Amino acid sequence: MDSTAVETRTRLSKGQRTASRILDAAEELFASAGYSATSLRDIADQAGIQQPGLYKHFSGKEDLYRRVYERALKPLFMLMDRIIDGPDDTPGLYELAGQMTDLLALHPNIARLLIRAAISRESDVDEIAGDWLAELIAYGHRINAKAGIVSNNDVLAVEIVAIFNMLFGYFWSAPLVETLTGKAAGSSPLLEIQKTLLQGFVRSLSSSMPNHTTSAQVSRQGHRQPD
Repeated sequence: MDSTAVETRTRLSKGQRTASRILDAAEELFASAGYSATSLRDIADQAGIQQPGLYKHFSGKEDLYRRVYERALKPLFMLMDRIIDGPDDTPGLYELAGQMTDLLALHPNIARLLIRAAISRESDVDEIAGDWLAELIAYGHRINAKAGIVSNNDVLAVEIVAIFNMLFGYFWSAPLVETLTGKAAGSSPLLEIQKTLLQGFVRSLSSSMPNHTTSAQVSRQGHRQPD
């Protein structure tokens, strides 16, 4: 946990700190064992409280599950909204990937939850996670439009999956990162490497993909005079 997160927690009330501790435990257990295999008793035990105390903060398991996603992903959506609603600033769009990495580092287990949902079998659909995934994909379309990039449907689909894997896959594969480097995946030096690679990857998409043009290029093509 970084210094900003620690400082924020010191300003919370006792009840808010307890709720945050419950969410931390739930996020970790849902990510490692799955929603169905995780009980409220398991979460209460890991959070260091009695199970009845959990109901002072959450109405039940589904409410807690939704709040785990909301806590981690709402700040990402707010960040993307600011970029989308702000001025046309290509550097700002490239920096978005690094800013999203910093936000995900606060809740790294959310990547495992989303990837678990993305690869789940049709018979084991997680509707709550699916709703959040759908919203992320919708934001991917909006960011693409903000960047002025025009892609056919196939290219756009592969782009979104590639960025999703690059952004969330780092945290999902944190144990491998730590085995290879001997450092915590959330450490500042490794996060800076991840952000640099991710920003470079996003930049490359605008220039190297087939059937991939900017809106400015489309406009110029539309104004060409016939031979």
